[in-house]
Amino acid sequence: MAGMETVKEWVETIREDIEALKAVLDSNGAEKEARKFAAAGLNYLVARMDLVPDWEESIGVMDDVFVLRIAADLAGQHGLGDDLSVSDTTALGRLTNESDAIENIIDAELYAHLRTYVARLVDDAVRGRTPAQLVDDEEARKALYADVDADLKRIPPAPFADPDQLLAKFKSYLHHKLDAR
Repeated sequence: MAGMETVKEWVETIREDIEALKAVLDSNGAEKEARKFAAAGLNYLVARMDLVPDWEESIGVMDDVFVLRIAADLAGQHGLGDDLSVSDTTALGRLTNESDAIENIIDAELYAHLRTYVARLVDDAVRGRTPAQLVDDEEARKALYADVDADLKRIPPAPFADPDQLLAKFKSYLHHKLDAR
């Protein structure tokens, strides 16, 4: 299944994707709203109760890579400033473009619910840190980055052995969780 091959590629770039969102969050030139969306995407990675439990092999990281892409797209709708590196700007452009591909993977209605969910993450505190606090507090950002790095080390392998079954299971989680909110 082509969609799941794309998702597998996204899982392989998660570290680069995280670095691009960190750059936006750390940027003095980016608008506060852009920085809050970057913070919300990163905060989601360390949330204990996310849409798909991280221990679920393969699909536990799928929600993370989807949220990062949507958060980058939402951040990009605000001024990102001109102090980002070329590599971070390129990565953010890629993430934004890939956000549109999510709709083709999970379907338009589910994508719309997921996008609404991600947009609301700017109001959520994770481990006592809101996106607004992360924008304003360098020490809070450092703690978030340490948490993200630690959580990345715990991501289980993502073999994507049966793509059709994985996608069905992933969509089932999203339907259940997004309908409940």
